[in-house]
This record gives sequence, structure tokens and C-alpha cells, in this order.
Amino acid sequence: MTGHKQHPSASATSPDDARSGSKLTGRSRGRELALWILCHLESHPGAERDALDLFWREPPRLELGDDFLGPLAAELGPLLADSAARRWSRRLVEGFLADAAGIDETIEAASRRWRLVRMDRVDRSLLRLSTVELRGESTPRNVVVAEAVRLASRYGSERSAAFVNGVAEALARVLRDAQPDEPDEPDEGADP
Repeated sequence: MTGHKQHPSASATSPDDARSGSKLTGRSRGRELALWILCHLESHPGAERDALDLFWREPPRLELGDDFLGPLAAELGPLLADSAARRWSRRLVEGFLADAAGIDETIEAASRRWRLVRMDRVDRSLLRLSTVELRGESTPRNVVVAEAVRLASRYGSERSAAFVNGVAEALARVLRDAQPDEPDEPDEGADP
């Protein structure tokens, strides 16, 4: 991730989380893992399913040449070992792969002057994950936006947090008009 600020940590907590004394939920860690997976899949255009299968089967093999995740494979171990994070990340990534073209169209419509190809890989991946959650998951919209901004601040460029915040808010407005306001089910472990 060009211009990223830090790598995923074994504890999966940010400085803000440490100050507040809170630990990230399985869903928060799952979003972080899903971000890494979506960024990794971009290195395998046309072979996303095969790359995803390999990611789940043998993460250490990523060290053999993946330009994005290779050096971080060891640091991803704790996230991969977290069953709640794995479940949530799998749900998010599969949600994106099930309708990648539709999700990308929604993002381009909400981002107005920004085409996906011009966006930083981290920003693009975060917006894709946010769209999956905003489209029908039970996570409250404000949590989806806040989590995207948190991850953009942590892994994106200097401008990522503001950019992701603006586009994610626009996505929430667009998708709110297309869906009922009430979540399908309570969000267990929703982030504050």
C-alpha cells in the first residue's frame, strides 16, 4: 500500500484504541483482514478466486513474490488465527466478489469526479468493503463510515481519511435512499 502509515499489528489495536482501553471487535479485525485481502486480490486480476483460495489455504506462501502482502504475511498471522475476524472478512470479501461491477458502479456514482482507477488501492478497497456493509449488512451506517476512516487513517495516505470519509458518507446517503433505515439484525460486537 503505497504511502501507508503502519502495518497490521499482532494486537490489532491502534494508538487511539490503546488510549481508550478498548480492544477491537472481531468485526473490526475482520475489516482489517478484508482490506488486506482485497488489496492482495488486485495483484491477481482475473484470478481473484484462485488467489483468495490460496490466501485462506496457505497464507505464508504469499512471501514468495506477492508485491503487496509478502513482507506482511507473518504479521497477518494473528488476524488469520482470529475466527471471528476470518468469518467477517470472508463475508465482506465474498460480498464484494459476488457483485464487484455493481459495487464499483455505486462507488463511482457516489465519488463523482473520481474514477476507481485513479483512487489509491487502500482507499478503493475500503470503499468497496464499506459498500458491501452499507448495502445490506446489519452494521449501523455511522459505524461503517467510522471504521473506513479509522483504517484509512492507519493504512492510507495523508489524504485518505478525508477522502474515504467524504465518499463513504455519500455512499451511505445513496444507499440509505435505496434501502430501509433499520438494520436486518442487531450488530453483535458493533464498534463504538
